[in-house]
Amino acid sequence: MKGLSTTFACITLVFGGLVSVATAAVNGTSDSANAAHRAIIDVRVDDAAARRIVAPGVMVKGALRFVGEHQDPSGDFKITWNWTADLDPTGDARLEGKASVHNLTGDRHVYDVRAAFLLDPVISTASRLGGSVRVTLEMDQAGGVIDVPMGESLWEIELDDTSARRLHTGPFMMGGGGAGTAVADSNFGAPWPGFDAPAIERGFTMRHRGRITSGDKAIFETALVIGGDPAHFVQRRDVESPVRVDDGENGRRVIEVGKTNSARGMRNDQRNRGRGTASSGGSGGVSKTGRKRRVPARILPRT
Repeated sequence: MKGLSTTFACITLVFGGLVSVATAAVNGTSDSANAAHRAIIDVRVDDAAARRIVAPGVMVKGALRFVGEHQDPSGDFKITWNWTADLDPTGDARLEGKASVHNLTGDRHVYDVRAAFLLDPVISTASRLGGSVRVTLEMDQAGGVIDVPMGESLWEIELDDTSARRLHTGPFMMGGGGAGTAVADSNFGAPWPGFDAPAIERGFTMRHRGRITSGDKAIFETALVIGGDPAHFVQRRDVESPVRVDDGENGRRVIEVGKTNSARGMRNDQRNRGRGTASSGGSGGVSKTGRKRRVPARILPRT
C-alpha cells in the first residue's frame, strides 16, 4: 500500500484514472457536493493490491456527509460507509458514523480499509484525541469469527504518517457458533478529547482491519473527536498562509481563514464581527451550536 503522504497528496490534487469515484447516496435534501472535502478510501483484501476510492463529501442540512458503497466487481465483498464529519478543529473536529465490510465469498479473508481526511486548519504543535468504537459482527447460520493477530488492531487512528491510537488490539477474536451478532466496545481519551497526540500537518486516517469468515459482515461504529490549543491552529499550507485572530481579553487565538471566497471564510468573518451564528449552507462541517466559541477578535499581521 502506498504511504500516507501519497494518500493525502491525492486528496488535494485532481484525480485521474487510477481511482474510482463513489457516488454519494444521502437521504434527504443535499445542499451541494463539496469539492473541498473528499475522503480517500483504500481497500486491501489479503495481500492483493489496494484499490482506491474517492468518496466526495456532500452538505446535507448544514452537515458534511460521506455516504456511499463499493461493490467488488467480482462479487467477493461489499463495503459501505456513512459518516458525518466536521473537519475544522476550532471547537473540536468530529467524525461520527459507521462503515461495514461484508465477506461474500466462501472463504475467510483479511480486509484492510483506510479512510483519510484533511483537517483545516491543522494543528502545528500537539493535538488531543478521544472517542469510542463499537465493532459488531453479523453472522449467518454457520456462525463466524472476526480476528486480528498480535501487532494489529480492529480500529486505528493515524495522524499524518503516525499511528496515534489503537483499539481492540490483537491477539483478538470475537464470534459465535450460529446466526446472530457479537459486539465489542472500547473508548479512550475521556473526557473527549483528553488523549495527548502529535501535531497534525495534513489530516487523519481511520483504519479498520480484520479477518472475517465467509458470509459475515463486520460493522465499525466510530465517534472520534480531535482538538488542540487554538494558539497552534494554522490554515493548511496548501491553501494559503495563515492569518491569526487574537482576543486581547483572554488570549485565545483561533484561525481567520483569510481571503478565501469559501462559505467557511464568510462564516468566520461573521463570527469574528459578532454578527450571528454560522451559516449551515457552506463548506464547513457539523453544526456546533453551543460548542464553538465566538469571541470578539482583532486581526494580527500576516506571518
